[in-house]
Amino acid sequence: MTSLRPWLAPTLLGPLLVTWGFATLGALSIGAAALTFGFAENWAILMMWATFLGSTTGVALVGADVFLLALKWRSLPTGVAAWLSAMVAPVICYGAWITLPPPANEIGLVLFVTAPIAGAAVLSRMFFGSRP
Repeated sequence: MTSLRPWLAPTLLGPLLVTWGFATLGALSIGAAALTFGFAENWAILMMWATFLGSTTGVALVGADVFLLALKWRSLPTGVAAWLSAMVAPVICYGAWITLPPPANEIGLVLFVTAPIAGAAVLSRMFFGSRP
């Protein structure tokens, strides 16, 4: 591979598109306040948080790719596989947040937020990635 663009563009844009879509559809269907239990009152604030979570997922995907590439378990995904794995990662992460019990302390809160993001990144890359 001579250019990183076929890998990096879907890796960073895929999670953003999904989180922006979730924020917009959620705000249109039930409202931003209902979607976030009163935390975000309007669509713009919801989009800010969606951008933060999408960007964090994109960075986690880059980290997962570097980790899996260093272990020689997977190569850098490109094309449809890169788009699919990048767009599925936020869905896996949101599913984990819905099913996990609420955290009891501050360390639990940090793990509650970060572990599903990292796990979703590695899981989606392992499932959609190709062997080197």
